Amino acid sequence: MKVISQKDKKQAFDILTNGGILGVPTETVYGIASSLESRDGIEKLIKIKKRPITSDKCFTLMLPSVKDIPRFADISRQEANLSRRYFPGELTMIFNKNPDFKNYYFDNFNTIGIRIPAHKYMLELLEKTGPLLVTSANPRGETPCLNWSEFKARMPKADAVIRGKSGNSLPSTILDIRSSIPHIIRQGGLLIVQYN
Repeated sequence: MKVISQKDKKQAFDILTNGGILGVPTETVYGIASSLESRDGIEKLIKIKKRPITSDKCFTLMLPSVKDIPRFADISRQEANLSRRYFPGELTMIFNKNPDFKNYYFDNFNTIGIRIPAHKYMLELLEKTGPLLVTSANPRGETPCLNWSEFKARMPKADAVIRGKSGNSLPSTILDIRSSIPHIIRQGGLLIVQYN
């Protein structure tokens, strides 16, 4: 497994766009990422995480900016307001998927979880690579990795890892905002008002 400096974004870009899997630091826990546009990368991510497309849990779509959300999600005015309030940050929001958005992976789901990280490296990488599928870096049933050396030891089937450490020991909070009363699915590092 390659260990890549955060300064070497070209190598990270090349790995992702060529169907590779990359360990990445975030402001929450370490993540494991594939390109949204790479079927090979997505299939490899599915195998590593042992989370088939038939699962009721889908990988998070990580974007660089709030303005990108309508391309992927059917977003209401309330949802747009919540997005502007909480993004970027330690939060994943569940939306109804935009029916015009077609993708090998997301065509199997009616909803979509979106996160915009508040992490300088990840935002810079996303600007270069475009949207990424990202999930916590851990073998199924185990706690997430918190730094690059832990990732290298525990996620050996990934192609590379970015050198660094996580900003938190907790994953992102997950908020389902599809109804008039949003509710928390998972309480992570970001504490927000519980709606339900």
